[in-house]
Amino acid sequence: MIAEIGEVPALPEVQPFADNWSYLKAELAWLDRVLMRSLAKQRQTNQEVDRVAKSAVDRSTSHWWKGFIAIDPSKGGSLAPKQLPQIPHPLGRYGDRLAASRDNNIRLAIPTLCNRLELGQFERDLLILCLAPEISRRYEKLYAFLNNDESNCKQPTVDLALRLFCRSDGEWRNARNTISATSPLIKRKIIQLYLPVNSTAQSLLAKAMLLSEKAATYLLSEDLPIESVIPKPRTSKTKRKG
Repeated sequence: MIAEIGEVPALPEVQPFADNWSYLKAELAWLDRVLMRSLAKQRQTNQEVDRVAKSAVDRSTSHWWKGFIAIDPSKGGSLAPKQLPQIPHPLGRYGDRLAASRDNNIRLAIPTLCNRLELGQFERDLLILCLAPEISRRYEKLYAFLNNDESNCKQPTVDLALRLFCRSDGEWRNARNTISATSPLIKRKIIQLYLPVNSTAQSLLAKAMLLSEKAATYLLSEDLPIESVIPKPRTSKTKRKG
C-alpha cells in the first residue's frame, strides 16, 4: 500500500530479544567495541612511551609522565568528535528491546538481576565484563594486556573497569563506590575481589574481579530462577506464648 503525500511513515516495531543468549551476544558485541577502542588507545600510548623513554627506569615510571605527552592527530592521534547529548532510555542500553522482551515474558538474566538488586548502569557493565571470559577465553588475553601491570592477570581489575566505563572524574568517583564491601554485587558475593598472585600492590584498584560460579551459571541460563543466585530472605517465626 502506497502512503499518501504528507502521511508520516510508521516506525518499525521494536523487536524483543529472542532469548537470553541473543541478549548476551548483543552485550558482548558492545563490549568488544569498548575493548577495541581501549586497545587502540593503549597501543598508541605504549608507542609514545617507548619513543620517549631512554631507560628501564623511564618505562617503569611512565605512568607519572605519559599523561603529559601531547599526541599530534596528524601523526596517528585522534580527536574525539563532538557528539550531541542523547537522552538515555530508562532501561539503559538496548532499552526499547529490553522493554519489548519484558512485555513478551522473555527472561533476560542480567536485566532481571539488575532490577532485583536495583543496580545501575556501571554495575550492569561490570557483570558483562566479568561474564565475558566465561563465554570465550579470548577475553582473558585482552584483559591481561589491558590491565597493563606486572601481574599478567587474566581477569578484569577494578582499575580496568573504571578506565573502560567512566567518562569523567565524577563518574569515576561514583563508580568506585559501587565496588565497596557493602555494594550489592560484592556483599552478596556475586563478584569476588582478590589480589592477583603476582601483584605487589594492595590497593582496591589492583584487585581483580571474578564472577562466582553460581552467578555465571545463572547469567548464562535460559530458565534458572533468580533465587538460584539470590535466595529469598528467611522469615522469622515467632513463638506463641501459652
